[in-house]
Amino acid sequence: MADLYALVSAGGSPGVTTAALALAFGWPGSVIVAECDPSGGSVLAGTLAGHLPGGPGLMEHAIEAGRNPAAAAAGLASQLVSLDAKRTRMLLPGLTDPRQAAGLSAAWPAVASSLSAQPCDVIADCGRLDAGTGGPVAVIFAASTVAVVLRPTLRQAWAARPRIEMLTQLLGGTGRIVLLLTGTGTYPPREIAGALGLEVAASLPDDPRSAAALSDGERRRGRASTGKLMTAATGAGQALRKHAAALAGDQAIAPAPVLAETGLAVPDWGAGR
Repeated sequence: MADLYALVSAGGSPGVTTAALALAFGWPGSVIVAECDPSGGSVLAGTLAGHLPGGPGLMEHAIEAGRNPAAAAAGLASQLVSLDAKRTRMLLPGLTDPRQAAGLSAAWPAVASSLSAQPCDVIADCGRLDAGTGGPVAVIFAASTVAVVLRPTLRQAWAARPRIEMLTQLLGGTGRIVLLLTGTGTYPPREIAGALGLEVAASLPDDPRSAAALSDGERRRGRASTGKLMTAATGAGQALRKHAAALAGDQAIAPAPVLAETGLAVPDWGAGR
């Protein structure tokens, strides 16, 4: 069974998009990276170095999902951009202008429904979780596992605490929430986990060369494939899938689905999944 994973920033630029891409390239099967950050997407200009023109993406999919959710879910493939030659790592490009985010508020539930209906796993880069309207709250609510991405520093742990409280209220508990640490910091994972009361699912090391290859250009991506970031990301993906499987009551992790190469209402936030 395919799952939706939401990555949320604790604030302070911990590298959520880079983490999402690293996870995708190390994923054991087909996967879609969905740029759901209201502040806008960056992969087309960054990872793909602007080699692909802007076109369909999140906004177009949201419009279609609002009109006909079933058709939008079935036709999502037409909005995707390939991240690899085999078309097993796909991208739903995000907003090209953060001013577009206001128009997405009512569409997020339909987008969440569409992402959840995909035949392969989806990693949603949800950006920073802030109070107020306009964010991809419905996508976060629909996720099997929500990973709070932060660096192991006091400043980021401090910023993460209120956001974890928001997520706990949204999800009706902490069962679906884990921590994903990135880079170096002043505290070991055990202390961060203890301070925030959550499991550290995995840690991604500080690997500037691999991170730059993922964030700044397709021509440099080959350098990332053998770096320590990608090695750790493969294990991190396994940890996230194991967490989702445990919540679903599975005894073992099912093989990740592989794609052939060819109006959900937002629920009561207080209810558990």
